[in-house]
Amino acid sequence: MLKINQRFLLRHFLRHAHNKVRVRFAPSPTGHLHLGGLRTALYNFLYARHLGGKFLLRIEDTDQTRLVPGASERLVEDLRWAGIEIDEGPGFEGEVGPYVQSHRREIYSKAIGELLQNGRAYRCFCTERRLDLLRKEALRTRQVPRYDNKCRHLTATETEALLAKGTPHCIRFKLTDHEEPLEDLIYGSVHHNVSDTEGDPVVMKSDQFPTYHFANVVDDHLMGITHVLRGVEWQISTTKHLLLYKAFGWQPPKFGHLPLLVNADGTKLSKRQGDIGIQHFRQRGYFPLALINYVVSAGGGFEHRTNAKQQLLSMQELGEQFQIERVNSHPSRLNPELLDDLNRLEIGKRLSGKESRGELVKQVQDLVKEAYPKHSNLDLAEDHILDVLNWSSQRLTLLQDLTSSNN
Repeated sequence: MLKINQRFLLRHFLRHAHNKVRVRFAPSPTGHLHLGGLRTALYNFLYARHLGGKFLLRIEDTDQTRLVPGASERLVEDLRWAGIEIDEGPGFEGEVGPYVQSHRREIYSKAIGELLQNGRAYRCFCTERRLDLLRKEALRTRQVPRYDNKCRHLTATETEALLAKGTPHCIRFKLTDHEEPLEDLIYGSVHHNVSDTEGDPVVMKSDQFPTYHFANVVDDHLMGITHVLRGVEWQISTTKHLLLYKAFGWQPPKFGHLPLLVNADGTKLSKRQGDIGIQHFRQRGYFPLALINYVVSAGGGFEHRTNAKQQLLSMQELGEQFQIERVNSHPSRLNPELLDDLNRLEIGKRLSGKESRGELVKQVQDLVKEAYPKHSNLDLAEDHILDVLNWSSQRLTLLQDLTSSNN
């Protein structure tokens, strides 16, 4: 039984974890990691490290139509490149896996069975044609499209008859009024009654894959997630999630919603912008720590120091100093010029360390060889490269600048 499994897992957890903080980053493998996703992963990671907790990676691939081959592997690679260590996740040890949602379908089926049994969910036999007509009628009358909950009122006899005929169906969750406000870790008290604006949501699609909202709640509970930090665009949906927790009789985690990450002019970052993907920054030659400090500079979470000299903090220092109470609730503006300054600081920092200096020389040697593959008389001696780096470090933004045609 699902309840027995849940109790066993949670008892096992609490016995060993001693109620430690557990957070997760749960991306969909539908493309490359971008700055917004990196910010979400980073703040979860820093929160866990600050409080001695665990950072989990979960791949949410229930929408099989949008999957991009190899995206999960690239996500892991980009996170590790950025210095974000995964404590539990695909390919990492953990006691509450699997950490890929498409491998957890039996768990979701059992959870759906529990909601059907306690009357908090029902089978919906409405066709796509009928749902499309509802949408068109709502738009015609200038209403917000929403499901009219028709199948909620089917009798047991009517439901059984439709099932006997093999009628395709999905499972919907019965929304109820939610009067208690959400105590957001960043925004404070937030109230949104989702049943006023939405019809009963689908929790299990006709292809037997769960929807995001349902799988998200089930997984967070069974994986012992204590705090959920995610983008503010999910704040309205959190009310829906709280109703699901209540329907199962589960204690929900604490929620904090991160403000929008925006361009310097206040416009919203878009995944369609080719220059916000982590791969873009890696290919340009930005160092991981420079990019990490760039992201946190916009979102807060640290003590604000006026007129202070720009610093490049290590991941350990960021974890020690991070405080969720200091995260901004207003949109976080990115300043590209700051990223260049931080990357210059990183070059200088690497030049001052014996081991990192050697790595820097090796990078320059590789860049020169790649830029001038037909030249056999290149001076790639370590002393010469260090002289060039020391001479140019104050104005050198990227190592690639040393081999560009403009230099």
